[in-house]
Amino acid sequence: MASGLVLALTTTTAGAAPAQAAPSSSTARTAATTLDPTFVQEGTPSPQGGQVVMWGDRAWAYQPSMDAVPEALPDGVLATAISSDGGDLLVLRSDGLVDGWDSAGTLNPKAPPAGTTYTGVAASSGRLLRSDGVVVDTAGRIALTTPAGAVYTAVSGFDALRSDGIVAPFDASTSCASARRPAAGLRYTAISSVADHGVWAAVRSDGALVYCTTSGSAVVRQPSAGTRFVGVDRSSEEILAATSDGRIVAVLGSQPPAVPEGRSVVSLAAMRPGQGAAVLDDGSILRWGLSGEAARLPALPAERATYSAVENGDRRTHSWAIMVGDPIPVQVTADVAEPAGRPLRVTDGLTVDVTARTADGTPAFGHVSLEAAGPDGVDTRLPDKTVLGGDIRLALDPHLQQGDGVGTWNVSASFSRSPFVTTTVTTSADMAEPSPVRIVTSGPTTWRQTANQGARCFEVVSDDGSPLWHQRFGMSVVEDPAKSIGATGSPACASDLNLQAGAWTVRFDYQGWGAVDSAELLDGVVVRSPAVSSVRADLPTTWHYDQMPHAIPVAVDAEELTAQGRVTLLINGEFASDTDLEDGAGTMSVLSERVPGTYLYRFEYEGGFGALASAREQTVTVQPGRFTTVTPKVSGTAKAGSTLTAARGTWAPEPTGVQYLWTADGTAIKDATSSTLKLPTSAVGKKITVTVTGDRQYYSTGSATSAPTATVAPATFTAPTPKIKGTAKVGRRLIAYRGTWSPSPSSVKYVWKANGTTISTRTSSTFVVPASARGKKLTVTVVGSRTGYTTKSVTSASTATVAAGTFDAPRPAIKGTKRVGATLTAVRGTWSPTPSSVKYVWKANGVTISTRTSSKFVVPAKARGKQLTVTVTGTKAGYTTKSVTSYRTTTIR
Repeated sequence: MASGLVLALTTTTAGAAPAQAAPSSSTARTAATTLDPTFVQEGTPSPQGGQVVMWGDRAWAYQPSMDAVPEALPDGVLATAISSDGGDLLVLRSDGLVDGWDSAGTLNPKAPPAGTTYTGVAASSGRLLRSDGVVVDTAGRIALTTPAGAVYTAVSGFDALRSDGIVAPFDASTSCASARRPAAGLRYTAISSVADHGVWAAVRSDGALVYCTTSGSAVVRQPSAGTRFVGVDRSSEEILAATSDGRIVAVLGSQPPAVPEGRSVVSLAAMRPGQGAAVLDDGSILRWGLSGEAARLPALPAERATYSAVENGDRRTHSWAIMVGDPIPVQVTADVAEPAGRPLRVTDGLTVDVTARTADGTPAFGHVSLEAAGPDGVDTRLPDKTVLGGDIRLALDPHLQQGDGVGTWNVSASFSRSPFVTTTVTTSADMAEPSPVRIVTSGPTTWRQTANQGARCFEVVSDDGSPLWHQRFGMSVVEDPAKSIGATGSPACASDLNLQAGAWTVRFDYQGWGAVDSAELLDGVVVRSPAVSSVRADLPTTWHYDQMPHAIPVAVDAEELTAQGRVTLLINGEFASDTDLEDGAGTMSVLSERVPGTYLYRFEYEGGFGALASAREQTVTVQPGRFTTVTPKVSGTAKAGSTLTAARGTWAPEPTGVQYLWTADGTAIKDATSSTLKLPTSAVGKKITVTVTGDRQYYSTGSATSAPTATVAPATFTAPTPKIKGTAKVGRRLIAYRGTWSPSPSSVKYVWKANGTTISTRTSSTFVVPASARGKKLTVTVVGSRTGYTTKSVTSASTATVAAGTFDAPRPAIKGTKRVGATLTAVRGTWSPTPSSVKYVWKANGVTISTRTSSKFVVPAKARGKQLTVTVTGTKAGYTTKSVTSYRTTTIR
């Protein structure tokens, strides 16, 4: 919000500058090099002041239609505080009055009652504080009831500060209600409030900062140790506070730059987060976060660029400040520009060059207005115009009547707007009567009827090149007075009379300021019948869809004329395009594509310009479009089981539907309709092609066939090395594990070899080691086959050398009566494998008494009293001989 601050300054006084072209020698009041370092809070007047100055976007604020920038104050009166809100500005004056300035020019605060003055202003709420402690609006009506035992000491936004240190709202606002009355022993000493937002910030007597957030909660912020907050300014988006040690603290946005060492902050203007301005006690303005015009300070003479307050109307691109001292005198000049080589005439009007500069040549910025007084009591005034660069040229139209204005004109130029002294200068110029004129003809006297160009034309010119009194002329036909027109603009042509074919006399007359600049001319003309026209069009009778000619050259022949005007194209009776002819020709632009079918193209020439209308019709046939195709390419290996891929290439245009057909030696392969094909075994020995077919709306079906592949080779198996499981030993069962073949063969055989010599070929994967393999190493070769595949054989690694077989034999038993003469039987049990030969060795007390091949044994007498055993010995080719002995019998009787 606006800071509205004015500080105590040291100045010298002098008289105001006179409103003349050059300033007087009187000395203007200027500021001392250092201001009072005390922070002056928003809306509180300073003992001394200066002039209101606008900075930032001056082009907006100085618009002549607005009344936003104040004029310099009366002599001896200074601005002591400012407060703004958008386009509204309140200025507290040193005489206790308040001036109001706004874009509509309606802000006009009422003077206070006798015996009182205004001591504070708040533009956002339109509230004023009187010297008797009463708050009123700009109409003087009491806006806030004065509490018993207290008065109001400051106003800001929709809040006022009471003499007992309480923040009082103008309305029934309850925002941060409990925080508005500080705790016992404390009081608020300064307030900054934002109207329509219900937020405020205040400095407390203990040096703390208290502010109300948009959510309605109050926050207390303590200063750094050893310091205190001394001033605050709040906008709707930011809170800036000044500290006693010369720092600026931003509560909501990024922190401002550091204040130069030794300087104090005396005024603040909060803007958006990260933006703001401050006046320091050396009279300078510190700015941050601003760019372009918004950061631009006013162009003032260096010795006058000392400020005591800064203000911003909440987020606007223009700001305000108080420049210390009286208004700045300006040198204003006004010169009437006169033409070279001839006198200034009443038809010229008044053009005035105005300059406004300070004594050191600095361009002044403000408003300038012109007033002129001529002979015969003619007066005129030009509304305010903006001057931002010190120089402007203004044209002043005296609005004369015929016969008026000759003589001396006195012109005054008035320059105004704070901080400059309102200055008026006068000059004069003599205006003479108009120059004599003459009528100049151009163009032929003969033309075709309906021609609106190439006819006889008339123009009025002055003898010395000065402007005409006006641009209004009369033109009529002598033979037919009813045919008459009042023309405006020059030249005026007889074709505007719409004459029929025949011979005519045209009267052209001009009535100017007076007899000196009036003229008349009679001229004979001949109008011929319109020329016969014919249309030509460069258009084929047929084309394919998407090849329609979008640019159609047309031409119109019209006898000796170069046809002008417009040609319109209708297709089947509907508008399609048009073109304006240039040198009898033009080009139709037709963007909408025609779908296949038959169409009637009609070219219509509108005629005019001396030619009759004509038309040409042509029937065209649009055929279905054609694809531009490329031969598809087939990639991949021509081998059964492999995948081939068809790349159709780029078609023009791109088909919306695509089909693929694969063939083997010209015969379609079943279900082969995608862009890839896994070659079946049925294709072995054949060559493969693919045909790509594409379709699209409004197009004929297109197709393209690839070159044939190489002859499809049989597929190959992928097979691992087989493994032999089992013990390489005569009689043992071995198993051949062939692993996983891809694909699985339809038939498999196993070839077993001993030291490389085939010993068995079988379809079973099991194999019993024969005796013939003893001492040799075995391998197995797995042979797989399948239709369309190359037969594959894979051989295992060799086994260990085949060892001799071993018998599995139980302990034999002796059956029969254990006595001399009895027959005993040796029961050898089941041997595995069955031995090819067996012998039985009978022993008595361990001594062999009989060896035989029969299992029967008759106990001899010599065995009496002894115990018998029998040892069974088995043999077989390829096996180790095995002997097994029975347990001892009981003693033979």
